[in-house]
Amino acid sequence: MDVRSLHRQMTHYNRWKRQLDERLQQFERWGKNHSMLGADMGKTLQRARQLLRGESFTIACVGEFSRGKTELINALLYTAGGRRLLPSQPGRTTMCPTEIFWDAQQPTNCVRLLPIETRYTNTSLQSFKRIPQNWVTIHFDAKDHEQTRAAINQVSASKQVSVADAIKLGFAQDEWGERDENGMVSVPAWRHALISLDHPLLRQGLRIVDTPGLNALGNEPELTLKTLPDADAILFLLSADAGVTASDMDIWREHIQGLRDNHCTAVITLLNKIDSLWDDLTSEQEVQANIERLCQLTARQLNMSPDHVVALSAKQGLLGKVGRNQAQLARSNFAQLEHMLAECILRNQQQIISHRLVGDSYAMMITVRNSLVRRIAECEQELESLRATAPAEASEKLHELRDTIKRTHHEYHKQALSLRTSQRLLESQKLSLLAPVSTAQLEQQIAEAHQSLAQSWTTLGLGRAIAKFFDDVDSNILHLEREIERCNRVLTSIYERPEQAIGGDDLIMSHLLKIQKQRRQLRQLHGRADDFRKSLSTVLTHKGALISRFINTLVQEVRAVYADLNQHIQHWMQEALAPLFHQNQYQKQLLEHHMLRLTQLQTQRNSHAEQLEVLKTNLYQLQTALVNIEPLYNEILTAPLEPESMADPAVESQPLGAQIVSIKQGRQSARSS
Repeated sequence: MDVRSLHRQMTHYNRWKRQLDERLQQFERWGKNHSMLGADMGKTLQRARQLLRGESFTIACVGEFSRGKTELINALLYTAGGRRLLPSQPGRTTMCPTEIFWDAQQPTNCVRLLPIETRYTNTSLQSFKRIPQNWVTIHFDAKDHEQTRAAINQVSASKQVSVADAIKLGFAQDEWGERDENGMVSVPAWRHALISLDHPLLRQGLRIVDTPGLNALGNEPELTLKTLPDADAILFLLSADAGVTASDMDIWREHIQGLRDNHCTAVITLLNKIDSLWDDLTSEQEVQANIERLCQLTARQLNMSPDHVVALSAKQGLLGKVGRNQAQLARSNFAQLEHMLAECILRNQQQIISHRLVGDSYAMMITVRNSLVRRIAECEQELESLRATAPAEASEKLHELRDTIKRTHHEYHKQALSLRTSQRLLESQKLSLLAPVSTAQLEQQIAEAHQSLAQSWTTLGLGRAIAKFFDDVDSNILHLEREIERCNRVLTSIYERPEQAIGGDDLIMSHLLKIQKQRRQLRQLHGRADDFRKSLSTVLTHKGALISRFINTLVQEVRAVYADLNQHIQHWMQEALAPLFHQNQYQKQLLEHHMLRLTQLQTQRNSHAEQLEVLKTNLYQLQTALVNIEPLYNEILTAPLEPESMADPAVESQPLGAQIVSIKQGRQSARSS
């Protein structure tokens, strides 16, 4: 198994996105050069390109202290140089949640650190990320090992504070370091770290989140409410010599299991440090049998497939990479993890290709090219017809051709008027769609919740206030879903009209208004709020600041989902009928262009030869446009969905363009039958 499969798949993933973006850009340029794309078509292409540019792949490493998360990241990111990227030594190394990525806006490598004192406030991490002056920034030269080490080592820094301050900052007694002679205790110096690093994998969109144990997950609500749910894959680290401990199980139940079951997040459980089970007095077969039994037991304890439990040694994997020792690398089993992550990247890629914006853009290219082919064939027939006509009858023939095109254009014009009426009909539903998730209504409900919380600083009162707030949110969403159902019925009736030549069940389904993602996010937030309510009795005595931070973070996340819903509805209004408008606009544009030429021929009293020459010129321009778009058309029909599939090579994936063509052909045969 190839240990560089992750590097290879990230490279292909990034290259694939660039190729797809280049195709969209090439089509956009073609449309401008030949004046063949309307403004609406251009907007669809722009939004599809924004979607591609905004995509990254995030891996979250979750586990208790001393499970080897930092060493795992070192092994994943190792390229050359014979040194670790992140500090790793026995005991507690990563003291605060850390995000590792490449920030193209930053000209240099840097570590940005948020002081632990910011926990005194109720401001969320997401808000602090927008306030650069609150962070301490350390720039470093990645080629200077000592400078890099000194900068990144700050992640593990601690500081001395009084016991009272430690409690205010949200640290329980078992989280303090030993007291010094002045009665001060040790706590992490930083609340959060952002490491921007120019690294080949990170440059290609990989983002890694390192979380330092159960207490950090509990003390930073945003990790549970936003960071982990946003991850594309979660690596849950256990220690092979200890198996699933009580604190490991707490992390699993409280922070990971729900994401796997309800959010469909890819979760890989890693039994790290299997080198601790290697024994020179035990045969290799027996050692492997013991490791296999441990994997099976772990899978049963976590109620997950054994295929998603990987036993490995991150340390031996790193040493094998550093020393180019293939035997050591193979025994570490690190290649299996890289292969599984590569498959997760491929799945993420397939989600992008199935996005409606990308599908609409590809369908637009195919529709435009095929419409152009039909128009050229019609122009060739017109030219032949005029050639066969006597010069004296040419004017009458031109008049006849113009009338034929005018009638066809009139049909498209009527269809355009009908579409605009349909668009207004959809837009008339806008207020009723946005009303249930309006900012004003949400802010009123938030204010009421805050008032209830302020008046009832008891376990029961807090629980009721939180429950009431989410009952209101659920009521809003149920109201919205009723309105969506009504709008989707309207949309379906529009697509099913006989004059819409590109309608079909699959096209209708892809353009219905759906809010499953936002609904799922709100359900998860509701679930986290319920879990928190149940635990209020245990945290109320010493974590008042944590309660405030959790509730404020919860509210911020609900606000974010509502904002996303509003934007989602606005975009749907603009794009629900996009395929119908695109087809109509392009057909009308081709006909208007040709009708103008025929009108000019009639009024200019040209000779028969000159009339033929004008039609030839018009035909040549269309043929030139076709020649220019043909390579792009052939490319999207033959290019696979992914540059290199990690799946069974015997199974060929059908190109997206071919899928769209087969769908359209299926619709046409269904209509003719």
